[in-house]
Amino acid sequence: MEDKPKNLFNIFSKEHDRLVLWIPVLFGIGIGIYYLLPYEPDIWVISGFCSLFALLTALFWNKSAGRLVFIAGLLVSLGILRAEISTQSAAAPILQEEVFFRSVQGNIDDIQIREKGEKLILSNVEIDGFEESETPKRISVSLKKVEEGLNIGDKIQLNATLFPPPTPVLPKAYDFSRMFYYEQLGAVGYSPRQPVILEKARENDFDDWLNGKRLALTERILAPMSPENGWVASALMVGEMSGIAKDTADVMRESGIYHVLSISGLHMSLAAMLVFVTVRFLLTLYPPLALRVSVKKIAAFVALLSSFIYLLLAGYPVPAVRSFVMVAVVMLAILCDRSGISVFSLAWAAVIVLLWQPESLLGASFQLSFAATLAILTIYERYGGALYSDNIGFTRRIWIYFFGIMLTSLVATLATTPLVIYHFNRFTLWGIAANMLLLPLVSMWIMPAAVIVFLAMPFNLEYYPLIVLDQGISFMMQGARFFAELPYASIALPSPHFYGLLLFITGGLWLCIWQHKWRLLGIPLAIIGVATIGLHKPYDLLISSDASKVALRLDDGRFVFLRGKEDSFDGQVWLRAHGQENAAQLDDLDKNIGSCDKYKCVMNAYGKKIVVTKGKKEIENSCLFPLSLRGGETDEAIQKNSEIKKNGLLRHKEYVARNDELTDIPDIVISRNYLGDIDNCAAVPLLIDAEYLQEKAATALRFHNGETQIESSSDYRGDRPWVNSGY
Repeated sequence: MEDKPKNLFNIFSKEHDRLVLWIPVLFGIGIGIYYLLPYEPDIWVISGFCSLFALLTALFWNKSAGRLVFIAGLLVSLGILRAEISTQSAAAPILQEEVFFRSVQGNIDDIQIREKGEKLILSNVEIDGFEESETPKRISVSLKKVEEGLNIGDKIQLNATLFPPPTPVLPKAYDFSRMFYYEQLGAVGYSPRQPVILEKARENDFDDWLNGKRLALTERILAPMSPENGWVASALMVGEMSGIAKDTADVMRESGIYHVLSISGLHMSLAAMLVFVTVRFLLTLYPPLALRVSVKKIAAFVALLSSFIYLLLAGYPVPAVRSFVMVAVVMLAILCDRSGISVFSLAWAAVIVLLWQPESLLGASFQLSFAATLAILTIYERYGGALYSDNIGFTRRIWIYFFGIMLTSLVATLATTPLVIYHFNRFTLWGIAANMLLLPLVSMWIMPAAVIVFLAMPFNLEYYPLIVLDQGISFMMQGARFFAELPYASIALPSPHFYGLLLFITGGLWLCIWQHKWRLLGIPLAIIGVATIGLHKPYDLLISSDASKVALRLDDGRFVFLRGKEDSFDGQVWLRAHGQENAAQLDDLDKNIGSCDKYKCVMNAYGKKIVVTKGKKEIENSCLFPLSLRGGETDEAIQKNSEIKKNGLLRHKEYVARNDELTDIPDIVISRNYLGDIDNCAAVPLLIDAEYLQEKAATALRFHNGETQIESSSDYRGDRPWVNSGY
C-alpha cells in the first residue's frame, strides 16, 4: 500500500516531473500582477527582486522546499519585469484631444475591409500642426470606400478627424486603449474623402510585402465565392476577419462555432497533417527514394515549413503562434525520432507566447486557446490509451474518430464556457451539439479544400477548389443557422466576479496539471468561481464617456436608453454585462417615472430627480426639474405647463421667474455640454457634464437606501502609460 505523503513537499516530490508545467503559470502570474497595479513599477526595483530571488535560489538549491519557493518568486518577478519591458518598448505618443479635419500623412500598414466601409492603419504619421514628439506613430482611419490602386506601403495624404483611443465603456470593462497602446495606435478617426497617393510602396519592406500578399490572397479568395462564404474562407486561410458581416458573425456566435473563424489549433494542425500525409504518400510512390531516405522526416520538414508560411500569412495572431509552436514541437520530435505532442509542448508554447507578447495574457484569444487545448490534452493524456491502440479495425477507428470529436467538443466547451461568459456574456446552449456535427465537416471538407486552394494558387488553378470550398462553407453555415435558430441558442449572462474568474482558472490548472488525487481539489474551486455570477450587482444608471449614451435600469430590471441607441457598441456591452439581450422602449415608459422630448429626458427614479439633456438647445434650462414629476401634479400645473410650451422656449431666468412654483433643482443632471457656468447648475448635487466626463470617462451609478454609489472607468485604470501619453 502506498504511503501517504507526510507534508506538502513530499506531494510535490511525487509530482516532480509536472513541476515544469507551472513555469508559464508563475510567469503569467507575474504578468497579471503587473497589469493589476494602479501605478507603473520601477524597473530597477523589479530587476532587484529578480536578482534577489536568483541569488536565494542558488543559495538554497540543495534544499528542495526553499528552492521551490524561490524559483516561484523568481518566475513571478521575471513576469513583472517582462511586462514592464514590453510596456516601455511600446511607448509612443497618444493623442490627448480631438482634432477636426486636419491634414494627415502616413504609410499604409494595413487595409481592413469591413461591412460598413474600410479602415486604414497608417504608420510614420505626420499631422499638420503637430510636433514630431507629440504625433502618434500609428493611427487608424476609417473610410467609406478605398479606391482601387491603393496598396499597403503607399504614402498617402488625407484630411481626417482624429480622436484619442477609446476608454472602457464600463468601470472595470476591457480597456481598448491598452490594446492600442501595445500596437502603438495613438489615435483613431475617420475621413470623408479619398486619400491622395504621395508615393508608391517600396518593395524592400518585408512586412509591407507580407501584408500586401495577404490582401492579394484575400482578393483572389473572394473573387469566385459568395461574399459571406468568401470572408469566412479568408478568415480560415489568411486570418482576415474584418469583412465578415455582423449577421454571419452573430450566427456563428449563437451556434457556438465562432472559434472556427480564428486560425488556431484546429486549422494549423489539420493543415500540417494534410501536408504531412500527402507528402509522405507521394514520396512512398517512388520506392528507390523511399528505401534510401526517411520519407517521414522529409514530410515532417515540409509540413513544418508549410505551417510557418501559414503562420506568416495569418499575421501571426496568438492562437496561431501557440498552434505553430505545438505543431513545430511535434514535427521536430519526428525529425529527432521522439514523441512530441503533450501538455509539456503546450507549456513551452505558453512560455514563448508570453515572452513574445506578455500583454496577450489579458486577451480572450490567449485564455480561450490555451484553456481548450490544455483540457483536451489532459483528457487524452489520462484516458487516450483506453480509446486507441494500433490493433483495431477500420470500423472502430471511424467510431473512435467521431467519438473523439464529440469528446473534444465537450471538454473544450466545458473548459472555455466560463471564460466566454466572462469576456462576452454569452452562453451557447447548443454549442456542444453544433461542434459535434459541424467540426467533422470542417476537418474533412473545408480545411482539405483550403489546402488544395493554397497548392493551386501558384499555378492560377484555384477557381474550382474555391468553388468546392464555397460549397463546404455553405453547408457549415446552414448547420450554424439551424442551431442558432433553436430556442435559447444564445443566453445572455452577467460576468463572473473577477476573483471568481481567478478561482476558476486556478481550479482548472490544478485539475489539469497534477496527476494524483489531490488534483480533484480543483473541481470545487472552479465551481465556486463560476458560481460568482450570482454575486453580480447591476448598475442603475449608465453614462458613456461622452454622455452620448445614457441608460436607466427600471424596476423590472430592464434598461431603457434615455439617450443613444441600444444597438451601439456601448449599448450592446452594457446590456450583455447585465445579462440582457434587449432594452425597454422609451415610448413604453411609464409617464409617472418620466418622459422625454427632443431636448431632454426628465425622470423620477430611485427617489432621485434626474435630467438628461439631448442637445445644445435649452441647456440653460437643463438644471430645472418639473414639479409634476415629483408626484401630485395639479390641473393648474398641467395648464400652466401647456401654456409655457405653446409660447415656445423661454430664456432660463425668465422661465424661473414666471414658473418658480413649477420647477425645482434636480438631484442629477447629465449632459455632454459644459454646464458649470449655467445658473442653478452649481446647486445640482451631482452634475455629470463634459468637464466631469473628461476626467472620469464612462460612469455608472447604483442607488441604495437613498445613497448614490458612483464608479467610473478612470477609478480602475490607474496611472499607467496607456492612460496617459507616456511622454
